[in-house]
Amino acid sequence: MSNEYTNNSFERGSRISHSYIINDEEVKQYLNNCEIPVKEEDVELNDALKYDIIYPEKNTIEFIVAVDGESTTIPVKKSFPSSLITFFQFGSLLIKGSDLDEMEKKPFVSPSDINKLKKIEREKFVLPTKNVALKKDIDFRTTVREAIHEFFKKKHSGTTSILETLYWFIFEQYNPSSTKSNYKLSQCPHCGTNNIVLEKDKIEFKNYSWTCTHDKCNKEIFITDVFRLFEKVDNDAGASGIITYLESVTGSFFIIHTIKSLMEIEDGLVDRFLLVKDGPLSFGGETANMHKPMQVLLTYLNKNNKINLIGVETSGAFVDHARQIKDKLNPGQVFLLNNEHIYTYIQVGNHKEQQYGSTSYYSGKFIYKAFDGRVYVLTIPVENHNTYYNQPELADLKNIQEILMNIDKLRCDIYENALIPVAIANKLISLTNHPSYNILERFAKKTMGI
Repeated sequence: MSNEYTNNSFERGSRISHSYIINDEEVKQYLNNCEIPVKEEDVELNDALKYDIIYPEKNTIEFIVAVDGESTTIPVKKSFPSSLITFFQFGSLLIKGSDLDEMEKKPFVSPSDINKLKKIEREKFVLPTKNVALKKDIDFRTTVREAIHEFFKKKHSGTTSILETLYWFIFEQYNPSSTKSNYKLSQCPHCGTNNIVLEKDKIEFKNYSWTCTHDKCNKEIFITDVFRLFEKVDNDAGASGIITYLESVTGSFFIIHTIKSLMEIEDGLVDRFLLVKDGPLSFGGETANMHKPMQVLLTYLNKNNKINLIGVETSGAFVDHARQIKDKLNPGQVFLLNNEHIYTYIQVGNHKEQQYGSTSYYSGKFIYKAFDGRVYVLTIPVENHNTYYNQPELADLKNIQEILMNIDKLRCDIYENALIPVAIANKLISLTNHPSYNILERFAKKTMGI
């Protein structure tokens, strides 16, 4: 039997299968009952949620730091494709506001101008993802936990590790009057005992770890276990389910690490920085519990500082919706997104019964139409998440006018409605283009002796 015949038969079989689905009355009835997002002309914007942006006369933001991360998963052996490893690369890009001001005055932006902005710090990380062991006689969950812990142990910038930053963060070391003395872990990653109390004074600083308090366990618990990523890792499923969340939480902690470093260098220095995160200001999946200590940190800092922090979304349902309604907004106008609008026009749900992002967001989401007509989906920290999404006001978004003034300076044509730091960071750390993928695959096999 020829391959051509086999392929044609397979294609005919596929078409026959499709025809059964298309002609099935039950399927037709189900699809007729499905709802999809409404058309542009049917979207109504509540005028009370529209605000005109007026830029301040003085720009106190002198530097922009953008953090981006990317990952790619590859098989390490063609004859055993279920053995996987994932390469991560993170970039922290520093941009001087004065360089942007100079670029704005020029009719054309030259490559040398862009090179001025490419002051990027790259950090690399390899995660065993499935059927790969780092040491003999250690289960896969422990292998993954150790890999994450070792990456956070490194001194990525400044003089301290992100492990120290994580300790500083969850035990509120930034606040001299804080009485936070313990952290409740959902469960022990070894024995599964629920609600393990991690006491601040009992940490072993050498490895930033504790010993499980269950008398039949007594195994090591890492401080990075507070991310709860181990809950989604096992020998059968591997670690594929945590990759997106690990990428996001790591990017967030590069920002937190930067905040800590700035606070230690000089009081008030953090006010002069705009911190830009690729994606919304939130923690997803098992790491969602981190949004609570993040809220505590930002509330504390906002008492004496201006925390200029913004998340930029470049894809997804909210970005699609922003493009859909762009003609309903005037240039220089924001539209604040509340529960009712989100669950009426963007996501499936009932705004009377659901609270958007209540277990993961520490920020308020809005759409901004810049003065040049570009639209952005952005998030800025808010003090009270529930208040914002029930009845948002512009005042909830601290220093929004100045932040958006700098967002306008960062416009970029590399991608549609992109911002310079996010676009450049993404280009400089990209792992997903085909040549990079092949290089990483060859590197992994050579390193592992395959």
